[in-house]
Amino acid sequence: MQPLFKRSVTFVNRDELDLPAKIAVWGHLHEFGDIKWLPQEGKVIYRKDDRVDVSSPGNGLNSPLSFRSLPTSMIVAGRVEADRLEKNGTDAERCESERQKFLTSQMLAFGLTNDGVNFTGYPVVGFQDRMQANGGCIHSPEDGLQSACAWDPRIRGNLFYNSGFSIPLSRTPAFIIDVQKLRDLNPTAFCALYSSAGMYMRYVKASSAYLGKPVDSVDFDLVYYRSRTLGTPRAHADVIDEVEQMALHKYGGVPHWGKGRNFAFDGAIAKYPKASMFLKVKDRYDPDGIFSSEWSDQVLGIKDSPSIVRKGCAIDGLCVCSDDLHCAPEQGYVCRPGKVYTKARVCVFEDGSS
Repeated sequence: MQPLFKRSVTFVNRDELDLPAKIAVWGHLHEFGDIKWLPQEGKVIYRKDDRVDVSSPGNGLNSPLSFRSLPTSMIVAGRVEADRLEKNGTDAERCESERQKFLTSQMLAFGLTNDGVNFTGYPVVGFQDRMQANGGCIHSPEDGLQSACAWDPRIRGNLFYNSGFSIPLSRTPAFIIDVQKLRDLNPTAFCALYSSAGMYMRYVKASSAYLGKPVDSVDFDLVYYRSRTLGTPRAHADVIDEVEQMALHKYGGVPHWGKGRNFAFDGAIAKYPKASMFLKVKDRYDPDGIFSSEWSDQVLGIKDSPSIVRKGCAIDGLCVCSDDLHCAPEQGYVCRPGKVYTKARVCVFEDGSS
């Protein structure tokens, strides 16, 4: 419990020139600060978010657009367009689509309002509960599905991957520089990331919890297209997969417990110094494994591996490829080293006609 307080939020747009240096200090400068990076644009949106006294004027609200109820027809049309762009769109079309979504979100202050209705300018000041928690969909009208939340399983709406991982804060500047090198080889490839998140970064303090972060870290979120059909290759999946493997293996990252694909958890438990203590407590309180599952046993390194090695497994993130068969060679996708992190193994499209 803490005394009641308010927060003051301002989004600041800058270029990415000093991002490697800025990421190392931003979390120390602003208690609730975070960062959204759009690599394809070379732009960064810094969130200046600080605690202020309850006497500060303002009754702001944080209600992100993606968490609001929307007309069902709009959601379905958006998914149809996403499918079209993924299957037949050009890089230029995908980039323009993401750019327009970002500009719209920016114009709407990323969902912030000064009084719960209108945005009139920064800073937006509001009580902690209105600025931290968000979820406008909880207030969705019961209107026979004329409106819905984007993830409602009753409609054919959004479907995407959300890969999350943490990197020790001290190693994030070098990671950013490596990602910039990869981006410079083909900036439009990063338009595969949804601009609503870009490369979203937030700060996490070190924790003494058995499965907590042993050192101060930065959490990264990547959101990108997911097909409803297993084994369907994604545009520039090799770039996103290289970024993730680079983070996990070169920079000592660990996957978010609720956001990684299968391959990300392979060997992850060994990166937690107090994992054995956690397992002892787990066995003490749940000796019969009532709260365990095949998946949790795999993730915790108790039995078998979370990776599933089979034909096409790397396309769906079930494994890291070591053979062309783990990709989709019949569609031109083969297993190759990463372009910057050469120890990565990713599925790359190679046009056999050349």
